[in-house]
Amino acid sequence: MNLSPLPFSQVVWLVPLAFALHVSEEWPRFVPWANHFASARFTRREFIIIHVSGLVSFVGVAVMFSLFSYRPLVLLFFAFMLLPALLWNIGFHIGATVRYRTYCPGVITAVMLYPPVIYLLTQSAWHEGLLSTHTWVAALLIAGVFHTWEVGHNVFKAW
Repeated sequence: MNLSPLPFSQVVWLVPLAFALHVSEEWPRFVPWANHFASARFTRREFIIIHVSGLVSFVGVAVMFSLFSYRPLVLLFFAFMLLPALLWNIGFHIGATVRYRTYCPGVITAVMLYPPVIYLLTQSAWHEGLLSTHTWVAALLIAGVFHTWEVGHNVFKAW
C-alpha cells in the first residue's frame, strides 16, 4: 500500500473549497456578531470585499501551484495566506466563542475543516521538499503576526 501524500498541486484545491464553506457559515451572522463584540464599524461591504478577494486569491494560488511549485512561493503562501486564514482563524473563532460565551459564526467549519486541510497540505509540501520544519515554523510565526494585524485592523478596527 502506498502511503505517500497526494500531490501538493492537487491538495491545494482543498483550500478554496474549505474557505468557501467557512465563509458560507459566517455569511448570515458574522457581521452582526462583529458589530456587537468587536466593532460597530465593521460592515457587510467589508466582509464581502475581504472574503471575495480571499476566495479569488486562493483559487489563483491553486491554479498557480497546479502549474508549478517553487519553494519560496510555498513559504509565502503558508505565511501570508494559508496559516493566517486557516490555522490562526481557528484560534480566533475558538477564542471568541470562549471569550464571549456565545457562538462565533465560523467556529464549526474552522474546527472541522481547517485542521485536516492544513495537515494534508503540510504533509504534501514536506513530502515534495517544498517546506522544511524551519520554514514551516517561520511561516507559522509570520502568519500569527499577520493574522493579528489583519483581524485587529479589519474586524476590531483597532488601527
